[in-house]
Amino acid sequence: MVARKKKSRLETAVRKARAGAARTPATVIDAVQQIWLAGMGAIAKAQKEGPSAFQDAVGEGLRLLNKSRSQAEKAMRDAFESAQETVHSRLDDARDQATETWDNLESLFQSRVQKALQQIGVPNAEEIRLLTKRVAELNENVAALAGKRERGPAKAARRAPARATRGAARRRKATRTAR
Repeated sequence: MVARKKKSRLETAVRKARAGAARTPATVIDAVQQIWLAGMGAIAKAQKEGPSAFQDAVGEGLRLLNKSRSQAEKAMRDAFESAQETVHSRLDDARDQATETWDNLESLFQSRVQKALQQIGVPNAEEIRLLTKRVAELNENVAALAGKRERGPAKAARRAPARATRGAARRRKATRTAR
């Protein structure tokens, strides 16, 4: 029985395959015919829309070119600005360093000049200021003393004839006694 079941199953499968084979060429022919028609339709559409499709492609190409050009220009601007900022930064650093070096040289020069002036005995600014102040005080004192003398000699001039007479009288007296 088992052999009969196998044989009948095999016969059934073969029958189905033959029936499908008879239908397959018609299905394949229909599919190929549809593919052929689709290709012909695409060619007709391309011929009909070809010039406008070409213009559309050119327009899209121009848009892409402009977009890429503007992006390239922006990238170049950004790179230029970045380089410019770097140059300015480095110039500022160099300027600051040069200023600092110049200030150090100036300070060193001033200290050496001051040391040399001290060695030869030239007074510094503070000493000159003190001397100027002292000279002003001495001038005030001299002026005060001169004012006292001006008053003093006038009195002395008035007293001088009296003193001269007294002195002359004493001298006469002394000469008389000596004779």
